[in-house]
Amino acid sequence: MKSVSVIRWLLVPLFLLAAFPVFAGPPQAVDSCPYYIDEPGKYRLTKDLLDCIGGVGIIASDVTLDLKGHTISCAESTARSGGVWTGIDRNDEFVPVHNVKITNGTVTGCSDGILLAVAEDSKVTKMTSWGNRLWDDPDTPEIEAMSGTGITVWMSHHNVLMHNHVYNNAAHGIGSWDSSDNLFKHNTAVDNGGGFGGSGFDLTGESNSQILCNRVHGNIDGIVLYPSMGLGITSSGNLLRGNLVTDNMYSGIGMMGFAWDGLYWLDIPTANTVRSNVVEANGWFNFYEIYYDLATGAVLSHPDDTCMNNWVKNQYELPVSGPVACFGEPVTLDDDDVCALDTKD
Repeated sequence: MKSVSVIRWLLVPLFLLAAFPVFAGPPQAVDSCPYYIDEPGKYRLTKDLLDCIGGVGIIASDVTLDLKGHTISCAESTARSGGVWTGIDRNDEFVPVHNVKITNGTVTGCSDGILLAVAEDSKVTKMTSWGNRLWDDPDTPEIEAMSGTGITVWMSHHNVLMHNHVYNNAAHGIGSWDSSDNLFKHNTAVDNGGGFGGSGFDLTGESNSQILCNRVHGNIDGIVLYPSMGLGITSSGNLLRGNLVTDNMYSGIGMMGFAWDGLYWLDIPTANTVRSNVVEANGWFNFYEIYYDLATGAVLSHPDDTCMNNWVKNQYELPVSGPVACFGEPVTLDDDDVCALDTKD
């Protein structure tokens, strides 16, 4: 009987190993830049990485990068330089990644703050990205458009950006291009745009995503949805709920299509729901649905005065631009209605 009991106890670790993965060792240290993460695992910054050219690139799936409260700053340079990015290898080839987590640190002074490229099922949380700069390369205008942004999502799907703070970036606080099914929640975007243009949230060719409970204040524009010029698709099926959008220079929440010399070209974003937001004290318009004429600078309404989106129970002020009846009567909301005021969620 004793020998049988001993055998049983010896077999228990084997059953546990079969049922559960072996625990990995301690996180690997990241202490220099440029640094490329090309194997799965947990990684951590051990110190500030200052005056970097290259930053930290993640070109493997199943990676956690914990900055441990440290800062990555980029050197002043004419080169394109990112703080943390995914999905682009040493040869500028795209390498799709999934299950990447970037958390708990600061990125500043880069042409790309944090770039989540060709990523799925990944997260950026508790990051501060500020003071990122523009980068000018006429040969790659589609990439140039993303520079100077705090956090960029590009051709990426099913990701979460949550509890991040983006401010004083030359372009946008958070930008997402040609992406879908993402969650942007409880982020704070303040004073982005640098005086030439730029939004707290710039969503271009974004579909079926949720923009929830964010605070967007003092930017050139608040939250703007656009069609994708590159792919010719509009932004549709998104939910904008419970955001606090105030004191932006030009606009609060907007849906913008494009015209060219009076001809309607790329459609206003459609079938998006804008519900239970507080949108007040924004400069030109609090809400809008318009076409912008790229040739003449004119602002055009939908030719049929059609409502392209669903505007439901928002607290907002006039003026608005577009068919006034589309936006519904303004209501008074409280903290229970506006989750931007409840950071415990």
